[in-house]
Amino acid sequence: MRDAILEKAEQQLMLGGYDKLNFANIAKELNTTRANLHYHFKNKETLAIEVVRRYSAGYTVEFERLRKSFNGNISGFFQAVEDMMWMLSDDDGNDDSKPATCINLVADPEIPEAIAKASREAYNQIESTLKGVIQDAIDNQEIRLDLDAQREANRCHVLMMGISGCGQHLLSVGEAKQKFGGIIMDWVNSLK
Repeated sequence: MRDAILEKAEQQLMLGGYDKLNFANIAKELNTTRANLHYHFKNKETLAIEVVRRYSAGYTVEFERLRKSFNGNISGFFQAVEDMMWMLSDDDGNDDSKPATCINLVADPEIPEAIAKASREAYNQIESTLKGVIQDAIDNQEIRLDLDAQREANRCHVLMMGISGCGQHLLSVGEAKQKFGGIIMDWVNSLK
C-alpha cells in the first residue's frame, strides 16, 4: 500500500505541484480511506518529502551504477544517461506523455522548507556523481586535462534540467527527443 500511495502522490506532484497533492484524491484512486493514508504518512509534507527522496534516490543510485559500469568512459556514461532521460513514458509504454521531473514541485514558492531541503540534497548528490564522472575522464585523459570538473558538472546539470524542463512544454516524449536528443553528447564531445 505504501508504494501505491507514493506512486499516486508522485503523479499528482509531477502534474500539479505541491498544491495538487491531495490525500482524498489518492484515497479515492486507491479505493481506501484517508485514515489508511495517514497511517503510512503523517501529513502532506511527509508524503511529499518521501516522494522527493524516492524519486531522487532512484536517479542517484542509477547514476552511481552507471559511473562504476563505465569506469571513466564519459561518452558511454552520458549516452546511457541521455537514453535514460528518454525512457519517460506512461505506464502503457506509449510515447505520448510529457517528460516529468520534480522541477514542478521545487519551483513552487510556497513549498515547505523540508521538501526544498530534500530536493537540494538530491540535486547535490547527482551533481557530485556528475563531477566524479568528469574527473574520472580527466584522470583517464579521455577529455582535456585543463577542464574544471566542478564547472563542467554544473554545465551538464543545467543541460539535463533544461532538457527536462523544456521537454515538458512539448506534446510528447518523442517530440522532445527529436528536438533535444543528442545535446548532452554534443557537450561531451566539446570536452575532448
